[in-house]
Amino acid sequence: MTAEARRGSIIEAVYGIGTVRPEQSYTVKLGISATIERLYVREGDKVTAGALLVRFQDIPAFRSPFEGVITEVLFSEGETAFPQTPVLTVTSVDRRYLEVVLEQEGALRVRPGQKCRFGLESLRGTRLSGQVKSIYPSRDQFLVRIQPDALPPEILPGMTADVIIEVSRKDDALLIPLAGVHSGQVTIVRNGRRQKVPVEIGSVDGEWAEVLTGEIESGDPIVLPATGD
Repeated sequence: MTAEARRGSIIEAVYGIGTVRPEQSYTVKLGISATIERLYVREGDKVTAGALLVRFQDIPAFRSPFEGVITEVLFSEGETAFPQTPVLTVTSVDRRYLEVVLEQEGALRVRPGQKCRFGLESLRGTRLSGQVKSIYPSRDQFLVRIQPDALPPEILPGMTADVIIEVSRKDDALLIPLAGVHSGQVTIVRNGRRQKVPVEIGSVDGEWAEVLTGEIESGDPIVLPATGD
């Protein structure tokens, strides 16, 4: 079995799992204990900027600072909220980004401006695109912020995506099947005869590898290992 060497583009990528995050999130908290007099919203409600959210005894009512959705309501009317305890949360769902967790090896290769592709389980078969905006440490891991080119409205904060970050790309590279490389050599077929050719491999993209040096030409048949049934 053989596969031909060919000219083409090769992409090196870093892979990760991303989580959809909202650009804005607002949580009502108090600095003192207070009883809830009136709740104006429930979980799932859509609110406009300035909409009433909650009123406490002897405290001015809280209003939403932006348009969004109520994603959390943790108290009922008549209950007492204690200091620094979340009461409810408003989340912006129209402005979202992806947060990707990477290990150190992958993080070292990621730079702002790099292109990426990602897919979500809820949109099987659909590939979306975006761009790396920043990378920064958080505790013992590294986070990459990706700004999508576009996100369908049904994609909500908290959903996860498989992310491919393109860290390098070479066009018109000489490519050979990676399966045909053994101990720095490939076996090619020329004039009906097999011969071993030393090669130096560069970038690898899935099943294909870039040839940096080696007497191989586009169209040369590369012998592949036999596979069992």
